[in-house]
Amino acid sequence: MNNLNKIILGNFLIEKGSFKKWRFVTVLFIMAVIMIFSSHLVDKKIISIADIKYEISILESEFLENRKTVMRLRMESNVLSFMKLKKIKSSINPPNKIIVN
Repeated sequence: MNNLNKIILGNFLIEKGSFKKWRFVTVLFIMAVIMIFSSHLVDKKIISIADIKYEISILESEFLENRKTVMRLRMESNVLSFMKLKKIKSSINPPNKIIVN
């Protein structure tokens, strides 16, 4: 019980020859600071990963929207209606192939 009181009151740190104990306490304190710092770094990385995942999902949905729009615009019936609006008719003669030597 006496040893427990010494530990609780901190008497073991002020006795003679307590330099080794202070070094141990200092090492524990430094390790605790390093652990806290590394956990903060991990938290920052997790938050940035979540933000990037959210941004990726937004970009993927924009890509799908744009691809759908392009597919709609490339449909032959759509192209024909644009050509009629601009009064462009399709050619009766097929195109000639040009061969370059």
